[in-house]
Amino acid sequence: MPGSDGRLAVSGYLDGRAVADTGGGPRERPQALLDLRLDGTLTRALHTHLELRTRAGGPFEGGHPGLYNFNHTFQNRSPAVEVDESYADLHLRSADVRIGIQKVAWGKLDGVPPTDVVNPRDFHDPLVDDVEERKIGIPALLGTYYLPDVPRLGLTGLRTTLVYVPLAVPPRLALAEERWFPRSTVPPARFVVPPAVASRALGMPVATPLVIPVKFGTLNAHPPHQLDAGGVGLRLGGSWRESDWDVYHYTGPETGPDADLRPELILRSAAPLRLRATSVLRQAHDTIHMTGADWAMPIGGVTVRAEVANFLDRPYLRLASDLISPAALDALPLHRVVQQLLRRGHAAVPLGDLFVNRDSVEWGVGADSLFHGFQPLVQVNQIALLESAPRLLIHDPETRVTTLLRRLLLRDRLELEVRATYAVERGAWFALPRASYLVNDDLRLRLGYLAIGGTHRSIIGQFHDNDEVVLQARYSF
Repeated sequence: MPGSDGRLAVSGYLDGRAVADTGGGPRERPQALLDLRLDGTLTRALHTHLELRTRAGGPFEGGHPGLYNFNHTFQNRSPAVEVDESYADLHLRSADVRIGIQKVAWGKLDGVPPTDVVNPRDFHDPLVDDVEERKIGIPALLGTYYLPDVPRLGLTGLRTTLVYVPLAVPPRLALAEERWFPRSTVPPARFVVPPAVASRALGMPVATPLVIPVKFGTLNAHPPHQLDAGGVGLRLGGSWRESDWDVYHYTGPETGPDADLRPELILRSAAPLRLRATSVLRQAHDTIHMTGADWAMPIGGVTVRAEVANFLDRPYLRLASDLISPAALDALPLHRVVQQLLRRGHAAVPLGDLFVNRDSVEWGVGADSLFHGFQPLVQVNQIALLESAPRLLIHDPETRVTTLLRRLLLRDRLELEVRATYAVERGAWFALPRASYLVNDDLRLRLGYLAIGGTHRSIIGQFHDNDEVVLQARYSF
């Protein structure tokens, strides 16, 4: 029987996707993805799990075949192989231990819960890909201890989990030429220095503006390979009467996007003065601290969920164009930069931080139900900074409203759903209506349309050219 010792279960899926661009954004090739899972039962207490993924095509441009690693943010391998999870589970009477490459699920809200920070994610297709499937498995040691119930206080299902992450694993971001690269991080293709600023920097009168062409690129820089660069997380949870609750703490590497913008001036000619610039978006690494809690409870046929997370030193993204505004240039030591440029032929330009570290609170409340065959969900999330900050790509506060409406028809073979998110202060939004049909128990076809709108000075709106028709087929086995 399947649960007996020495058995191996094989499962997985084969996924195909085609995207038709309707907004004028960069192309995305058709993609094929194979997910293969091997679950072994060695003994009654010892289990193993291996999940391998291989893909070809998709949004990747200019890549080469290979195996994904745990070091680099800018990876665009195609065809590619990835060890998504690979761990061993030991089940004891009052405790479980898991060691290996794994994913940790924290939080109760829809989408990306505020407390769900242990695993980094892949951002090569951040809106269409399933949120959990975008998680990147990381090497970790996880132990869970099941505490006895406390009937006097109505506490049941008590458990505490400790997770140790020995290595800092970054998220994966698209490259500059790819469809889902964040355009807000790209400086202008050329930079014009007004005559007054050029005169002050050079110490001589300049009659015409100085035009400097800019070449942009990305650069990997692996995280520190040392034990104190890893992270640790603690979760305590259980049930109180009809409600479920958890409290969390995490100290470790930032698992969201994090990078520095590093520009350099290069002297092409001294007389007449001609310059060019290179600007590199370089992978960066920061340590954050998160303390949070969540709660869920059914109330009158509606399931209500709430979550809050307090962050210390979390990086938040600025607009690259703000780093070279007139006010920013006035604050630069231009004379020193020019002296170094004339002496060495090149000089680094000390612009401000592209990501600024700030303390913040991120919270959300959601409710879902079942009503005459419809499954509606409404959720409100907000990010509020606790410190002053320069203008960011998010507003302060940033309030997002998410709605999801789902309906099953034809004996649950046809699923219709509409998901939408609206950023209130910036007016940015996306909507993804789609229809899924189960041809049989193993084959699912899905057709959807992704529409994006809003100012390019926002997290969502910067992708407003990426409207698309999405056709997917998935065969599960």
